[in-house]
Amino acid sequence: MWLLALTAMVCAFYLPQLLTGTVQFDGVDVHYTSQRYFSDALRSGHLPFWTPYVFAGFPFLADLQVGAWYPLNWPFFLAGITPASISGELLLHSLIACGGTYALAIRLIGRPAAGVAAAIFYGLSGWFAAHSQHVGMSEAAAWLPWLVLFVDVLADGLSLARLALAGLLGAALALPGHFQVALYALSGVSLWALLEAAMCRSLQHARRAAIGLATTVSWGSCVAAVMLLPALELVDQSVRRDFNARDVDLGYFHPESLLTLVQPDHYGLISGRYSGPGDITQHYFYAGILLPPLLALGIRNTLVVRTAVLLGLPFVWYAAGPAAGLFRFVVRLPGFSSVELPMHGWFLPALGLALLGGAGFAVVEQRLPRAWVAVLVTILFLDVFTVNELLNPLAFARRGFDELYGAALRSFQLQVASADEPVERVNGPPLSVIGYRNHALQSYVETTYGYNPLELARYADYAAAAESNQRLLDGLAATHRLQPDLTLRRNDSALPLAFFTRQVTQVPDETSARQRLADLDPSEETLVVAPAPSAQLDASAVVRVVERGEDHVVLHYRTGVASMLRVAIPWFPGWRATLDGVEVPIVIADAAFIGAPVPAGEGDLRLAYAPRFFAWGASISVVAIVATAAALVRGYVLNRRALRVAGSASRPEC
Repeated sequence: MWLLALTAMVCAFYLPQLLTGTVQFDGVDVHYTSQRYFSDALRSGHLPFWTPYVFAGFPFLADLQVGAWYPLNWPFFLAGITPASISGELLLHSLIACGGTYALAIRLIGRPAAGVAAAIFYGLSGWFAAHSQHVGMSEAAAWLPWLVLFVDVLADGLSLARLALAGLLGAALALPGHFQVALYALSGVSLWALLEAAMCRSLQHARRAAIGLATTVSWGSCVAAVMLLPALELVDQSVRRDFNARDVDLGYFHPESLLTLVQPDHYGLISGRYSGPGDITQHYFYAGILLPPLLALGIRNTLVVRTAVLLGLPFVWYAAGPAAGLFRFVVRLPGFSSVELPMHGWFLPALGLALLGGAGFAVVEQRLPRAWVAVLVTILFLDVFTVNELLNPLAFARRGFDELYGAALRSFQLQVASADEPVERVNGPPLSVIGYRNHALQSYVETTYGYNPLELARYADYAAAAESNQRLLDGLAATHRLQPDLTLRRNDSALPLAFFTRQVTQVPDETSARQRLADLDPSEETLVVAPAPSAQLDASAVVRVVERGEDHVVLHYRTGVASMLRVAIPWFPGWRATLDGVEVPIVIADAAFIGAPVPAGEGDLRLAYAPRFFAWGASISVVAIVATAAALVRGYVLNRRALRVAGSASRPEC
């Protein structure tokens, strides 16, 4: 009964968004745009490994934020992505978060009503409300209580079937595509498990927990390899490669933020007069006005207190930033140096507080008639529903998708359709917005801009240099420019997508190439890192595009001497060139684009993109999934009880 009531409350929580509003900000700019693009491609029968529509070209399916390989997204992809699909994903993962917290609270506290209270305090908390636009974050954080529960169960006893399930859980953390949340969850739970075992003075528990966590990471990584291997290549080629968390003074923990636990409008978020720390989504913790007094009652439960402290306190110490000390050490560990905004990890303390609140509710529950317990749970829900969903402006946009975004997108598409000259590529400011960022993924018009923290580093350097050296803009092959009033103007000085270089200039390394961008005129010379291919200029040489697809282009050329073609497609590993069926080498031209040396004569040069690591990743994932299925079947056959998590039993004390 309590579990059904919890399900009904979670569905009711998201009902206003599903009926009267839509997702907003990154929920549209990042998640809706990419998921819609992927879904449309999938439904048309192909995988979009490369897209030409943002950043003049981008390895789309290598972007882990798409969540393309996350099984819980697949029904939405197959049905067709709409703005309501994103809200549906949030609802689904709220059910997962609340269900996991309920199961964990039952194990730690042993009372169903207290489990419902804890689930409300976590799954419907301010962290999830404030981060509803960050779909990947919400999806990954939803699995945290299940991870804590499962590691706790593994500490009691290991089996092959349990380890296989741990691998699936690790994949569930990774596949939503938010590396930072997965890193925080695995690191936080690992530290909790080891400290818990140390406090219990149980080497056996520590060994089992360590094996379970190592399996979660390794087996889960194998299951998720289809996403991880291409993503690692993209990260290595992106602006994220040179990111250092020590250079960003933003997103640290502020003790004053704790006041939002009792006064949700402390910083003016709800009233619309925000005056708190930078990034409005990071410092909103409200989970119900009754949570603080219930926390005071919950400290009687030493097991829950220990769990909450070990989950939350190390994170708060780290998130306090360099001045607190721990951050300086942690940021040197693998992975942590490339993440920003430490307060993204507040979901760890949020779960601890939720469990403490549930323990406090159990104390109250014992002193109330059953009917009053139901009334109190209802009050808890109505409180967070009113404040976190109805009043919090970050939870969802109160206007419909078409009103917010659709009209602007249709206006742009109308301009494209009615242009005197065909619109082949549009240049605009780096964060151009037509309805929403990354609109080009739905308008299907090539643009030189986009919105993604994994923008290719070489292309970003070229675009940055073009802000001061306007001649570089012509090298982007943008036939039109987007004006400040969002109208299109023909760019008569744009260079073609592909042309024969007038002069090839050798530079010793990529650093020198980037420096030369400051005064480069791409119409006169092309930069190539030595050793450069031999190339001459034939004044009568011609090249034309005979076929242009999303991930390939075919160029027919004729030249009297060996020459080099400069093609305004960003270079990325996986692009290959074939000349009349024979593979030929390509080089990086002008520090960012594809250069293709061709011999004298006439022929068809085909440039095509094929991801280098997708097949490897897919093969590893298939093997890991087959191994998981075999382990589960074997465990079921050998001992059915091995798969039954002792959720109804009280967790043994140290």
